[in-house]
Amino acid sequence: MSKAHGKPVGPVRLLWSSYLRNMAESQVPFPYLPAQLQAIRASISEPRFATYLAKGGNHEEYAMALYLYNARVAKAFLYPLNVAEVTLRNAVDGILVARFGANWHQDATFRDQTLTGNGLATLDKAIQRAGAGAARDQIVATLTFDFWSNLFRPEYGGLWRTTVNIAFPHLQHGESRQEIQNLVKPINVFRNRVAHHEPVLDLNVTDIHAKIVRLIELRCAETATWMKHHSTLSTVVRTRPRRDGTNANTLAAKLDPGFVPVRPETGLSELAELLDEKHQAIICLDDDGRPIAALTVVDAIRFITECAKRLGGMIDLNDHTVSDLVKVANLADRWTQMDDATPLALAVKELQKPRIQILVGIEAASGKATGAILRAHRRY
Repeated sequence: MSKAHGKPVGPVRLLWSSYLRNMAESQVPFPYLPAQLQAIRASISEPRFATYLAKGGNHEEYAMALYLYNARVAKAFLYPLNVAEVTLRNAVDGILVARFGANWHQDATFRDQTLTGNGLATLDKAIQRAGAGAARDQIVATLTFDFWSNLFRPEYGGLWRTTVNIAFPHLQHGESRQEIQNLVKPINVFRNRVAHHEPVLDLNVTDIHAKIVRLIELRCAETATWMKHHSTLSTVVRTRPRRDGTNANTLAAKLDPGFVPVRPETGLSELAELLDEKHQAIICLDDDGRPIAALTVVDAIRFITECAKRLGGMIDLNDHTVSDLVKVANLADRWTQMDDATPLALAVKELQKPRIQILVGIEAASGKATGAILRAHRRY
């Protein structure tokens, strides 16, 4: 394994990152035997599983796939929600310190004149949980997102009249506390659903993510950029399972099955008859249908042209085979193969390597070629 300072680098790092992103997702199908399904449903509970079963049209395995997808989406939000919550509470803490002092949680004016009854009860509960003599930082960390988000409700308008632009310096002219509340309220509702392991299948998760980005951005654009760069949500949402068990975000979904299959002994005259504008990828297969080499129509034309030049402009295609073409064209580092169940993101990375021109998808169990993607014509 290639390493730098103990961390995976290059393709190894890409594969490792994919593994971390795809927890709750396996490349090996789970068998789901009747006894297993029964046991899992009992552990999840029938009322909870019923939501996914209904969404899956009473198809148990599809419902399980939706359950796992829901878990992946929830996991993908842990990091954005973490950054949003920490950013929000630090922004509010700074304002409270400036107005009520370093021990604002003990300040009588804040407690008795600013906080609502529910807000005070939440604060005191956090103080109790933090323990006697706990520092303000400990109490800040103990307070819930509910507490911080509720501070932007209309009843706290006076707190933010002259300070909201200090806490959130990137608010536009005319924007106010209301703008922050419009962001934190739905974020808080969503956060609570994730925390209680509730379904988020029918929610517009990309909109929630955009609100999280916007909230952080209003405080610090650099932090928002950092969070977006490392967020995995866009990758995860493309893994939503389909009823037929396929996944739109795998290599198989993008492969062109219309390649030209040939053998090493196939003559170039025969190859020429197989080619047309719809079949641009040529895959040389062994006796079991496994790829030996892959090339393009351009490779074949280039080989024929070079041979013709050497022979004074004339060439008999019957005198040459695909094996000859493969040997002369030096194709070894110009094609690669991958399991067609590989996440599309990894396949794209392979196609982006400098010399790779063709990516061949193979069936994991048999190693047989299932399709190809040409670098010049890829669509993903």
